Order: sequence, then C-alpha cells, then structure tokens
Amino acid sequence: MNLLRPALAISLPALGLLALLASVYPGQSAHAQSKPSAPLADTQPKPKFPEPLVRENVTQDRAVRIQERQVRGATTSIQVQPLHGGANYDVVPPSISSSTDPAHLEGQAQWKVFTFK
Repeated sequence: MNLLRPALAISLPALGLLALLASVYPGQSAHAQSKPSAPLADTQPKPKFPEPLVRENVTQDRAVRIQERQVRGATTSIQVQPLHGGANYDVVPPSISSSTDPAHLEGQAQWKVFTFK
C-alpha cells in the first residue's frame, strides 16, 4: 500500500499538467473543426426607421460657453456656462407642440441650487 501511494501522488500532478497543456495548445484537429462565425450585424434585422440625427453645437465667446443639443432639428437642451464666475444654468426650450405663437416661444432658465449624494 505504501508503494502505490507515492506513485499515485506523482501521476496526478503529471496528469493535471498534461490536461492543462492540452487545453492551452489544441491540436490541428481543433482548428480544422471550428468554422468562422457570421458577424452579428449580418444576422440582425434592418431597423424600420433610421436613427435620429443628433447635433451638438458649442458656441463660445469671452463671457459664456453655450452647448446646444438638437435632435431631428429641434432643440432639446441648452446649457450655459459663464466663463468669469457665476453659476451654470440650463435653458429648457419651449414645447413646440403647445403653441406656435412666437410670443410664447421663450425658454425657461433653471439653476441647480443643491446636489444630494
């Protein structure tokens, strides 16, 4: 019984090493069996509607930096950052669907006063 135990102890690490080497370095048969898979983009159906056109416009002068986001040509957000002091604020554009009267097409300024974490 004592003679088998050392032989068994030697052969188990050797088998583990062989299994590790076989998994790291597969033979030529493993490469021959694998087929190139089709790209995922080819299998996806084409969307019915195109993606919306999104534009990021940045305007800057000596006093302020204005970042405007337009989706499908309509302004969705405006961020104003004063360069020489003052708090940043957002201008919320008016809803176009509510009124088309030019007198009511003014945005509203919103300042962030507190932030909670």
